[in-house]
Amino acid sequence: MSDFHVRASTPDDAVGIAAVHWTTRRAVFGELLPPEHWETETLGTRTEGWMRILAAGNKALVAEVGDKIVGFAMKNPSGPHLGHPPVRPVELHELYVDPAFHGTNVGHALLENALPPGTSAQIWTYASNPRARKFFQRAGFLPDGVTATDPDTHVLEVRLVR
Repeated sequence: MSDFHVRASTPDDAVGIAAVHWTTRRAVFGELLPPEHWETETLGTRTEGWMRILAAGNKALVAEVGDKIVGFAMKNPSGPHLGHPPVRPVELHELYVDPAFHGTNVGHALLENALPPGTSAQIWTYASNPRARKFFQRAGFLPDGVTATDPDTHVLEVRLVR
């Protein structure tokens, strides 16, 4: 296992977070999302987005190996999602780990720091992402039967709750 540590993000982390976000999405969802999706979701657009998010004072947690960001997580107060009202007060909005660090406990550490065990929360994840669903199930998140199709990607999402 790689030695890593988890800390709160700063605005200077936008480039590193964006790199993990984009690289992981390409690796995990590359075949799932239509080719035209990747024409607009580029590393540049992800970087610009994270610069805006962090400059606005929003915080994420980052996992680092040395000075390289290898994962991140972000939680927010729950809100409506594709027409479905929230059922838990907190939502894990993002959790991404560089594929080279899958299986190293980076994701587990990020999840536990963002949502300590037993925290009532919800997560939306792609139905077709068995790795994520299994990961969250091991942490006590189960499907509550609510699904929604993302109108932009046409991918079915499943809500998991704990």
